[in-house]
Amino acid sequence: MEPVMTSPRTTALVALLITACAVLYTASAALTGWNPPLGWLIQSVIHIGELLAVLALIRSPARPGVIARTGLGAAILGQATLAGAEVIWPRSPDLADALFAIGPTLTGVGLVVVGIPILRGRRWTGWRRFTPIAVGAYVFIVLTPTMIGSGGPPARAALWSIAGWDVLWALMAIAVLTMAPTTGSASHPVKTRAS
Repeated sequence: MEPVMTSPRTTALVALLITACAVLYTASAALTGWNPPLGWLIQSVIHIGELLAVLALIRSPARPGVIARTGLGAAILGQATLAGAEVIWPRSPDLADALFAIGPTLTGVGLVVVGIPILRGRRWTGWRRFTPIAVGAYVFIVLTPTMIGSGGPPARAALWSIAGWDVLWALMAIAVLTMAPTTGSASHPVKTRAS
């Protein structure tokens, strides 16, 4: 029996729903100072939603090559590290802080690596082809400097930079959702006869 795999569109839709909620959650925390008792769990789910956006990208019509897939692997590892850091934080904040430094860097490098061939390959059109590299570059241009300068959450600047990152994650999910579907999968493309 063959394993059931969800389509990249379904994965992207779930990623979009989670990252859209993440924008609202983080913006409300920035505006009100709200920090729910189970915030670490909510934030872990948010990172899983971001990870789903990477998984949708892997299975999208962009069909990244070997080097780009290595970048996607780094991004997956980065997001899994962030999700784990959120769960670890209540019991071991020092370890979690170390993981919070590693996770975004892995994700940023990974998405820049995958973003370059997507940008150059033109399988995606318009604004869509810029989304992976934008999510990755944001880590180094906005997120990390803001975290260092503000001391990280719960500082409002840190929360707004996280909300901005989640806007980009949502846009990447939308990019996968709005791509024209292709026949076959990345590993088993459909062969057609030339006319």
